[in-house]
Amino acid sequence: MELISVGKISGTHHLMGTLKVSSNFEDLSIIVGSKVVVKHTNGMSRILTVTNIKKLSPKRLAFDFEEITNKTEGIALSGYSIYIRKDILGLEEDEYYASDIIGMMAVTVDGEELGEITDLMETAGHDIYVIGKGKEEIMVPSVEEFVKDVDFKKRVVIFDLIEGMRP
Repeated sequence: MELISVGKISGTHHLMGTLKVSSNFEDLSIIVGSKVVVKHTNGMSRILTVTNIKKLSPKRLAFDFEEITNKTEGIALSGYSIYIRKDILGLEEDEYYASDIIGMMAVTVDGEELGEITDLMETAGHDIYVIGKGKEEIMVPSVEEFVKDVDFKKRVVIFDLIEGMRP
């Protein structure tokens, strides 16, 4: 069972324990009624049941959980990330979200390490991967011409760069 992060809890929305969540997902209504895992970077985690999701702004949502009934309980979850089963989102086995690539190692088709993929920039045409190595960054469009393979087991993305893409 593979989990995918759908957002990060940034605080509470009101006294009843509704939580503000930053998310890049436009519509998460499909997870209302589902169990989710909330995890902190310190290793703490809980399983919660989503009862309602409201859109506050394009990248901010308000989540209600059955188990969170007041502001104090909600504040305790600030900084936690929300994870759901990837299959709930309807992705096929060979499909993935571009954000799944962040943190993976970028290498060329010749095996040269470019660095870690540190960010994803969304543009009107396509996403752009930001590969950071020290103070230098390489930006590569997420198109078949440049992205040759994604190996989730090895956590490696293989790129075929053209002249001028490197600093």
